[in-house]
Amino acid sequence: MSEHQLPSDATRLGLRYRDASATIVDWDRIRREVGDTVVIHPRPDADVLREYGFDDGYDLTAEAGLRDAIEAFEDSDVFHEWKDRNEPMMNYLWPCEPACGVSMERAAQLIARFGGATCLVSYELDDEKYTGIALTGGGMNLAHDIAAAYVCMGHAPPLTVLDDALSQIASMAPEVQQLVVDGGARVAENMRWAAGNLDERVARARAAIASTLDEDPGPSGPKA
Repeated sequence: MSEHQLPSDATRLGLRYRDASATIVDWDRIRREVGDTVVIHPRPDADVLREYGFDDGYDLTAEAGLRDAIEAFEDSDVFHEWKDRNEPMMNYLWPCEPACGVSMERAAQLIARFGGATCLVSYELDDEKYTGIALTGGGMNLAHDIAAAYVCMGHAPPLTVLDDALSQIASMAPEVQQLVVDGGARVAENMRWAAGNLDERVARARAAIASTLDEDPGPSGPKA
């Protein structure tokens, strides 16, 4: 579906979450207080329907056939099994709002396809709204999946995951590999710009201090 396409290139990735890091959350408590609406579940696609045997009797290449197969799937017992696979497991939340022009539905679809063991969550708790990326699996370093999920949301991955993610580039879906690499390059370029800007400010501040010292005669008055 054209509305569920990845960004065409890394220049379209935002840098808002360059310095983002995960927060620790309690998903059991969140589910008790919020209910089962925490995850933004994607729409089942043809691959999911084939995996669960809902390709027999339905033409999944036709819009009507796909729609009918989805309806039958959603009325089945295995639908809930599929949804359970897309629930947070590890008690971490990576903050991330979809970029401008990226809907929650589009982000959820892309994450389901390219984000590996991640899902999109959004909920309100204690009068605060939280939206971000959660892990549906654990037991290994999943930096590559987190980086891919950020790309699906329209953002360059955070610096905190890029080092591991770039070393795991072969573990990512081919469609997101170049975006993650180029997103990393954008982060590096932005950091160089920030460092250069800071260097200039430091130099101006040093000059201002030196100028003040030259103008101040001190307690003994001007030198002879």
